[in-house]
Amino acid sequence: MNAEKAAARKKRDKTLSSLTELDEHICLLDYHCHYDLEGILSSGVTSMFGLARFLQKVIHSPKLIANPLAGHGGCSAFNVRTPDGKVLMGRNFDYKEARVLVVWTHPETGYKSMAVCNQNHMIYADVRKSRRPLRILGAPYASMDGINEKGLACAILELLGKPTKQKNGNPPFTTTVALRGILDKCATVDEAVAFMEKYEMHDLLGACYHYFLTDASGQSAVVEYMDNKMYVYRQTKPDESLKLTNFYITEGGKCKEKGRDRYEKIECTLNKNPVLTENEAMSLLRSVEVYFRSRYKIYMIATSWSAVYNCTDRSMMLCAGRDYTKKYRLSLDEPLKAVLME
Repeated sequence: MNAEKAAARKKRDKTLSSLTELDEHICLLDYHCHYDLEGILSSGVTSMFGLARFLQKVIHSPKLIANPLAGHGGCSAFNVRTPDGKVLMGRNFDYKEARVLVVWTHPETGYKSMAVCNQNHMIYADVRKSRRPLRILGAPYASMDGINEKGLACAILELLGKPTKQKNGNPPFTTTVALRGILDKCATVDEAVAFMEKYEMHDLLGACYHYFLTDASGQSAVVEYMDNKMYVYRQTKPDESLKLTNFYITEGGKCKEKGRDRYEKIECTLNKNPVLTENEAMSLLRSVEVYFRSRYKIYMIATSWSAVYNCTDRSMMLCAGRDYTKKYRLSLDEPLKAVLME
């Protein structure tokens, strides 16, 4: 074994040994492997299979694979301030029922971050039963929302539209690589928007997506792609709360609409109460949770997790598996530590 592979294996073993089962719904991972963001940004990867092949080479493991199944998700997001002026981003992730993974990353040339993954995206639905733990090493590129050390939070939400396949001459990247790049390289909403403008978006999983951004200053924005062109929807005033579910908010955007009822419920609540505590923000997420089982499907669509990101404190309140009796506080600065709140 050469020195490069030996070093990669040491980091891999350190990462896997940190895997912790918090409860029946949540696992924690302190990630120490080199996942080579610059390499993937320059490689032109635009698919789940491409992501898996890239990481197999970087981590020196042929067993690392990703789940290519198409998405059929929901999701909700909003930003709001607390009574003492702190900035929050609330987010529900609605998808096929699966366990949750929280991953802390420490890139050598980027910002530290804490992000949340759906373990099914790594074909790793249950840590207690899996015999292939190496698959979880894809976590940095399977994250669906997160926050970095500068207090910038980002979430990916699905649209029922045609996948974005831009051809603008810029280097190509894909959905979850965009989120990883934002967390690792950007400190503000403006920097995140500028970062996304530098690339050519190619969506994953046969779906279309938009992106919700909030930073520690209270700025918030939505990035959408319509007819393969990028659009940015921003606050019209500093303390405005933006809302997002599963339809375009850019004028002229057309797709099969989903989540209008959730959007209006969030809008109504924030119009009446423009300032919320973290607990109140979590209650709002609970009020728009999703639970749907089709008689024709073997799986269930449900709210896998609800997260309230505190962009000021760089922390997160997390509930998973639609169990709102268990509220955990996790901090970017304390990997693997989760405090059960009363």
